[in-house]
Amino acid sequence: MNELFPVEIIGAEAMRQFGMKMGEQLKSGDVVALIGDLGAGKTHLTQGIALSKGYGGEVTSPTFALVNEYLAGVDGEVDLFHFDVYRLEHPEEMLEIGWEDYLDRDGVVVIEWADKFPELIPAGAWCVAIEHVVSKIKSTDNQESLVEGRKLVCEMLENS
Repeated sequence: MNELFPVEIIGAEAMRQFGMKMGEQLKSGDVVALIGDLGAGKTHLTQGIALSKGYGGEVTSPTFALVNEYLAGVDGEVDLFHFDVYRLEHPEEMLEIGWEDYLDRDGVVVIEWADKFPELIPAGAWCVAIEHVVSKIKSTDNQESLVEGRKLVCEMLENS
């Protein structure tokens, strides 16, 4: 997966498309730990991952539900378990909603705001940091303008 990174992305649709590319490389048992400010594109990235796993329904951030399950419904595809821990204050709260059980299930786990509880992110997880950037682009008439985008970097968490 490291060959996809670093990358700069402009726009929600481009973020979803990149999520699809990422998702094509994810397999059951993989964990994706997303880090980024509000509005960074974590949910758009997850939408693309869900599409790549055969889920065709709506994908929303589980800010209040804490976890959404996106079941592929197609043989050979992988389920996706999408966590958003923005509203949680203690790692014990993640354990109470079954974090460890989800890690043991067949599927890909994506967690938004993973940096809140780094001690619960397993070794081998893909840590994706998303930051706001401003890029210069040239139009067809060679005029430069500034566009807000996102820069994504990724690393696999090593065994501790």
